[in-house]
Amino acid sequence: MIDCLRRGFRGDCATAGFFLRYHPSNVFGLGQDEEIEDLKASTQDFLDMLESPLNNLELRKESSANWLAQCEQVLQEAVDLLDPSLPSGLVLCEKIGLELPKVAVKFVSLSQACQDHCLSIIEDLAENCSPREMFAAFMEALNMYTTSETLICCIPLVQGLSIVFSRLKRRQGQFFQEASIGLLALVRLAAQDEGGEEEEETPMETVQGMDGHNVFTLGQVRAAIVNDIVQLAQTVRETCDTVGVVEQREYFQQRLGMFALQILGITGEKVACPGTEVPVSVMELAELLPFCGLSLLRLLTGDQIEDLIETTSDEISEQVNGKNTKKLEASKGAALAVYWTLFNNQVAEAAEVTLKSIKEVLQFSGRRGIVAALSVAASLLTGQSSRPLSSVAAKGLALVDTILELVSSLTYSFDDEEAERWLALVLRIIPTLQRLQNVVVYALNVEMRRQGYAAFKKVIQDVVPEAARLQCLQMLINDCVSPSLVSLHLILIKDEIARAWPPSPQQQKEPIRDANPLRERLHTGAFASPFISNDVLDVIGSVLRPKNGTPPDLPDQIDSVQSALNLYRFILIRESSGKTNHTGILSKEALTMARKQWLLPLREHLGGVSVGLMGEADEMSSAMALAIDNLQSVVYRCLELNEEVFAQL
Repeated sequence: MIDCLRRGFRGDCATAGFFLRYHPSNVFGLGQDEEIEDLKASTQDFLDMLESPLNNLELRKESSANWLAQCEQVLQEAVDLLDPSLPSGLVLCEKIGLELPKVAVKFVSLSQACQDHCLSIIEDLAENCSPREMFAAFMEALNMYTTSETLICCIPLVQGLSIVFSRLKRRQGQFFQEASIGLLALVRLAAQDEGGEEEEETPMETVQGMDGHNVFTLGQVRAAIVNDIVQLAQTVRETCDTVGVVEQREYFQQRLGMFALQILGITGEKVACPGTEVPVSVMELAELLPFCGLSLLRLLTGDQIEDLIETTSDEISEQVNGKNTKKLEASKGAALAVYWTLFNNQVAEAAEVTLKSIKEVLQFSGRRGIVAALSVAASLLTGQSSRPLSSVAAKGLALVDTILELVSSLTYSFDDEEAERWLALVLRIIPTLQRLQNVVVYALNVEMRRQGYAAFKKVIQDVVPEAARLQCLQMLINDCVSPSLVSLHLILIKDEIARAWPPSPQQQKEPIRDANPLRERLHTGAFASPFISNDVLDVIGSVLRPKNGTPPDLPDQIDSVQSALNLYRFILIRESSGKTNHTGILSKEALTMARKQWLLPLREHLGGVSVGLMGEADEMSSAMALAIDNLQSVVYRCLELNEEVFAQL
């Protein structure tokens, strides 16, 4: 009989109706004692029959319209056979339910009718079969189709999971823990852009239905998946309310809260669209956070994120990289939630958060809380690639600027300046500064680059303790791959040196009144700034003579080398003219070291580079030769000053 059915599918649309004329009891022997092996065989035969129209390539080639009609008809007949209002339909659902989802969703992209039939099958299974068995079936199919080519197949499966969660009566938290892994993987895939973040969709990025009307862009498919998963989270929230044991319910809520933050973080580049209108998904996810016991204020300072990671991490499946990914996604989600709270009255009223309340929290948490808040905000500067070119980076910069504006008038206790706290603080602030560096280097928008560097300077000057700034800049210079950015850092160091330079004897007789109490201590000599020490010479040496001991790579590093030479010359002139030696630059040892290890090798290296460029005739080489000549003049001037000062000792 099965062979007859298969032969029927090789014909036209009319013979496909042969499938419906056979009652499912003929296929499965319902009401009879059936061996397990026979059941498996009959199940597979049923699924093969259902799938056979898809594999009828000969008919598809001859007449795509007839082929599509056959696919729609066989799926409609399957819906009729699975009708749960009939006893036979219920039995059939139970017998083939575990395997049917994997086959049924293959039809979903063909036409609107196939979509409707497929969703009807999934809903019948989810509503009438064992929820635990359907959970396993849907998750297996979901994992199978979580690929770029089959994303659309996941839409009915996510909708089916929502129904299943509403029917679970026990161990809901454990089921959600298992489901969240696959759902987050699906969200990550749905949030990806083909061909780069800035490219528009091409006509190839569509799912074309065979009916000529059912055409979906991949963007629509991805958006549907994200929306369906957000709706699933709402269903899980209702399920969470039914958990009777308080400890289990709280643990369930924590997992749901982390899930909501991660979804918001993963899809941030999609929901951070231009304009002031809040995306519905943001509102729905933001509303979940208070239910899960999460406070936007505590999320901003990072405390709750760390607690959630520790609470919701599985020691078996969560390795170090997994925890780092979770932290970044949750931080981005928290940052977006805070952003929309600050820049949209609707969200702010719902969250009962104001700028004043945020400022009070930052004041109370001190420098550590501010650094954590900046870290959360700067997480939005990390896109799907290393280059922050998407719209979400602009929102990240806006949030960073807002936090810096809030803390600009705050004062810190002197205890915050204790040396033993510097290293920990620097290590926490470095990732934020590196992300701001990426904006300066990679943003295509000139205004965004300027805004990024302005924020970078504010963090250095207003947040990082004065005693830790040089160390912080030194670490950034050591790891920076952009010579132009290193040059900017060296200019910033020069400005800090000028600001921290001790007053002359005449100035010391005049009272110093500075709005910044720490800066006043620097002026009065109560605190020795690292910028007025030989540590500055170490920074210069790291540029003029890198770790490998060879001269810097020229002409690639010409910007950073020139700034380092200018900084050396600036300090040399200032110390010699003021007859001081605060940095130790005027000692015989320092002068000899600078001449032999920095200046003379650099002069020789520049001569070789200049000779090499003379053989090039193109315009770029001519411009580079001019820049090398200018750099040589700076080297000669530094050598002259060095020798003059040395002769006077």
